[in-house]
Amino acid sequence: MFNLGENNNGFGIGDYMINNSKHEKYNWDSGSFYLAISCSGGKKESADAGLELTEDSVVYLLADNVTLGIKALFPFIDKDGHEYLTFQNQLEPEICVYDLQSGEFVKSIFFDREGANGVGMFGGYHIIDFDEIYLPSLQQSKVFVMEESGKKKREIITEKTDDGIPLLPFGAITFAYRPIYFNNGKMYIPQTINMRLGNKVMEKSPVYVVVDTVKNVLSPFPIKFPPIMSSDDVTKPSLGNELSYSCCLNDKDQFVFSFFFDEDIYVVSLQDGEMKKIKVKSRYIDKPAIKENPPQDFDGAMKASSEIPCYGNLIYDKYRKVYYRFVYLKADLDGEKNYLNIWQYGRKSFSIMILNEDFDVIGETRFSDFTYISTLHYIGKDGLYLSDSHYKNPSFDENKLRFRRFKSVSYTHLRAHE
Repeated sequence: MFNLGENNNGFGIGDYMINNSKHEKYNWDSGSFYLAISCSGGKKESADAGLELTEDSVVYLLADNVTLGIKALFPFIDKDGHEYLTFQNQLEPEICVYDLQSGEFVKSIFFDREGANGVGMFGGYHIIDFDEIYLPSLQQSKVFVMEESGKKKREIITEKTDDGIPLLPFGAITFAYRPIYFNNGKMYIPQTINMRLGNKVMEKSPVYVVVDTVKNVLSPFPIKFPPIMSSDDVTKPSLGNELSYSCCLNDKDQFVFSFFFDEDIYVVSLQDGEMKKIKVKSRYIDKPAIKENPPQDFDGAMKASSEIPCYGNLIYDKYRKVYYRFVYLKADLDGEKNYLNIWQYGRKSFSIMILNEDFDVIGETRFSDFTYISTLHYIGKDGLYLSDSHYKNPSFDENKLRFRRFKSVSYTHLRAHE
């Protein structure tokens, strides 16, 4: 089975493909949890809002050993209120730290691969403060808690849940937006389809796991993968990204899940355990369909993965109380030369849907082809920042990571950014 995206180790191979050159370059108590599937919300479709490009941009200069193949990028605010942009160097065990507003380089945080403080290969991270950095291992089911100096403070073992479900190593990334979350003293970690669970893999695989780091108890989050594929189909040849998903946490203590081949989103409340299933459909694609008989050669699989229409990341904008859902449009890539680069740089054509607090679609904006990296984005106090450092953008510079600011606007007609 050719598996481009998620694999049995719990992280996406496609998420971690890099080139050496720059260019290619929860426990809810059992009695307290209940499930209420609802198709409410998400019914209103309008073009009341959109995203409009401003003249504002921020440029971050990259070191020679840092590529634009970034898979984990997070803004961070320290205890003094200073804002930073941080991202993982895909080539070295390093987190790069920049001033969010000015773009100036601040520092690098380095970690050992081996030895007493060694972390091996890690995928993404979560910063509480600079002396409490969580690094999920890609090789073992554990999370390293590190200091800025590179000293290891402790390890959190995540091998299995309290009821014996084996867990996988994971990545806390933004390429497919699945960060580590902390809420009310508990840590929430992502999982992927777990082939160790036998012939009921779809029914048994947890999507997220709740870690009580004080009591050392791990519990599966009460949502499983939707029936996008059968457990039988999971074992058949596939592109490997059919069960990719993203997850965001809003300020109402709700987790919102977006599966890339499902137009519905799933909202799970941490307050009462209710789950709602809400249809959120793009105007630009039909219901996404998994490709039958996918190609098994590398280039063919990369091409198919970059052409097939589907959904992408869903992120929450806490400043404007809206959600942005990325949508990948069907593309024809015949004649293109480097399908891996197209995949790495966020594909060719995409739009961004805007959802209000009730998950109504209030607008959708389509972006120009081969201009923006759809997987490199962050939320600022003054808008959505989206990188235009796409390698096919005429302004491309492999030494610069540039973000353009988009503001939410109200208008009658959708606008495309040229």
